Amino acid sequence: MVEIKRILFCHDFSETADFAFPYAILMAEKFSAPLYIIHVVEESFQHWTYIEPFLAGETLVKIFEEIEKRVRGQLEDICKSMAAMLKEYYPIIAKGIPFSEIIQTANEKEIDLIIMGTHGRTGLGRVLFGSVAQRVVRRAACPVLTVRMPAK
Repeated sequence: MVEIKRILFCHDFSETADFAFPYAILMAEKFSAPLYIIHVVEESFQHWTYIEPFLAGETLVKIFEEIEKRVRGQLEDICKSMAAMLKEYYPIIAKGIPFSEIIQTANEKEIDLIIMGTHGRTGLGRVLFGSVAQRVVRRAACPVLTVRMPAK
């Protein structure tokens, strides 16, 4: 019998993630499992060389502190409105490459199931933007449930 003791839900503040959230809550309730809710702040170092000469080091630190503060507030608001009925949920803010941080967190927390929305991009959109969900599905050590929002 499969045991699901810990679930990781990935929230990128998109409409797709909002659509997938009830699935994560349902699974957490059904398995009486704690729900870890992760948001990854993408740190793109490729642009630093262009930005750094225009901003003092302390200004960059303040900008990133403000971003983290806003992300934390937004994630807390989402958790309070969506996951408040759960016995256990843990918001997590990570910094880095989204798919990598999701997989690393899943490994560290010994996650049994990852749940995430998918934008369902195809063709050029997928080539240009990549697919976090696709990379997580390919590299995760545990099952991944992807929830695709219906077409409008």
